[in-house]
Amino acid sequence: MKYRIGIPRAVMYYQFGTIWKSFFHTMDTEVIVSGETNKKILDEGATRVVDEACLPVKVYFGHAMQLAREEVDFLFIPRLVSIEKKAFICPKLMGLPDMLSAGKSSLPPLIKPTLNLVKSESRLEDFLQDIAKSLSFDKKKTRQAWHLAQGVYNKEMESKRRSFLENQIDCPGLTTIFLAAHPYLIHDRFLNLNIVDKLKKMGCRVILPEEIPPEVQNAELSCLRKPLFWSFGKMQLGSVRFIARQPGAKGIIILSSFGCGIDSFIDNMVVRYLKKMGVPYLNIILDEHSGAAGLDTRIEAFLDMLRWKESKDEDYVSTYGSYLGCDEGTARASGAGCSSTTLFQ
Repeated sequence: MKYRIGIPRAVMYYQFGTIWKSFFHTMDTEVIVSGETNKKILDEGATRVVDEACLPVKVYFGHAMQLAREEVDFLFIPRLVSIEKKAFICPKLMGLPDMLSAGKSSLPPLIKPTLNLVKSESRLEDFLQDIAKSLSFDKKKTRQAWHLAQGVYNKEMESKRRSFLENQIDCPGLTTIFLAAHPYLIHDRFLNLNIVDKLKKMGCRVILPEEIPPEVQNAELSCLRKPLFWSFGKMQLGSVRFIARQPGAKGIIILSSFGCGIDSFIDNMVVRYLKKMGVPYLNIILDEHSGAAGLDTRIEAFLDMLRWKESKDEDYVSTYGSYLGCDEGTARASGAGCSSTTLFQ
């Protein structure tokens, strides 16, 4: 029997959707991915969860409700606890299968395998066996299909990183902006109010965290007094620390969702480092009430300040309103790493 598997186009889909789709296609299963996020999906999701849920979780529920009307046989809702050793995923995302199961809505049966690699990557086998058991797949074919899908994903990511490494950060005629955010905010055009396309139309080259090789991100975090244990937090902070020391990067936009517990302290670490290095930044917090007009105004003002600063060659002009002394300017010019501050020793 050929199953119809529904996958919500939200949250971790933007990180691992390539693997999931390739895997199920290899197993001769029809994959139904929910449509692009829109106001109807967001509003429906917001009515199904507690008020304290963050914006991405509300959207996830809306996508699940949409798939329930598509007559799929199963919803693929994996419980992603850890995707690498000694690091975790957000607790709210870990609990998505439980929150959906506890809801009063009528949903198709959930496929909810647990992936927990915090102690050993060999636990991937448990994850695959959970899928095989839920769908009566052959265990050997399941393993082979996953490794093929992993290869497709690896090639996709290597292509993005190779393109970044082969091109200069400073592009003539363009303002280079680094967008520091989680993948599900960067790639969901409804949630981020289409910020990537807007920046490109305004004459910017946009660099994303996923383009920075993991080994570079990890090297940038090696001087922290205590290792970070959130995977996306590591990606974001490590990428920012690398980009902030590149002379071609003109500014950094930090994008986060209201109510995100991890971002509440990762963003603080990012901002402290950018202030120390004298790098202009714009901090944008999104929720279901965000409007495009206000975002456009903030982006335009930020870019105007960056370009005015560059044209005037005045390093002491700060887009976040504080005077940049000689020490900070020198630190940025020299590419200095950790300072003597307590946080980054």
